[in-house]
Amino acid sequence: MPLTVFAWFFITFEVWVQVTGIQINYIKVPMAVKNDSKSAIVLDCDYSLRPDDTYLVVKWYLNDDLVYQWTPPQAPQSFGPLKNKVDLKYRASGDQNSMYRAMKIFNPTTEIAGEYKCFVSTFTDEDFSMKNMIVFVPESAMEITQTSYDHSVNFTCAATEVYPTPKLFMYKDFRDDHHNGKNRLQTVHWDISKTNGGRYNVYIVATERTANLKPGTLIGCELRIPGTGYVKIKSHLFYPVGKAQNVPST
Repeated sequence: MPLTVFAWFFITFEVWVQVTGIQINYIKVPMAVKNDSKSAIVLDCDYSLRPDDTYLVVKWYLNDDLVYQWTPPQAPQSFGPLKNKVDLKYRASGDQNSMYRAMKIFNPTTEIAGEYKCFVSTFTDEDFSMKNMIVFVPESAMEITQTSYDHSVNFTCAATEVYPTPKLFMYKDFRDDHHNGKNRLQTVHWDISKTNGGRYNVYIVATERTANLKPGTLIGCELRIPGTGYVKIKSHLFYPVGKAQNVPST
């Protein structure tokens, strides 16, 4: 009987990973922050260098304008809309080649919203990465009013001094023994205007047949600022003319 010989060959490969140049590993920019919150935010830019890289320069741009620069061993500097708004002593790490890579910004306001770009360069190479940041302003006031007609009722929801452009919709809270939810009301008019300060006043008018409204029906208005996660809900209890009343926002 022939002898079957199984030969196993194990081949070890050595893989050399060579960093071909500077590389930004990640950039951290808050997606959305509240205007004039009295707190600080940090924009970070983590990168990798080769051991022999020289002439390192780290720059941050806001909407293509230079707002921050660090050229070791010199101290970092801030410019333009971020002049005097950056903590120039803030250190992101203890590494001498990356300690001042980040910006700690005091009390962000709408003037510094936009696209941030981290640009890192050496004598032989460069890399960059970008992210957008929204600085939003919640409404200064929000209210619901009602106007009754022969067979229908109009509900008006108005919000003032919001930034950036918000979205509004109105609904009727529907609850019985079998259902618990929101029925969106039909919008019949919508308007938005910009204030001298660059913020927005917005209102919508929604309608519902009187026959579909019971006394005490809860009418809601929901305001959202896209891209921020900010939501505000104002509630109103429907009663026939002369008996309407507002309830606190939820």
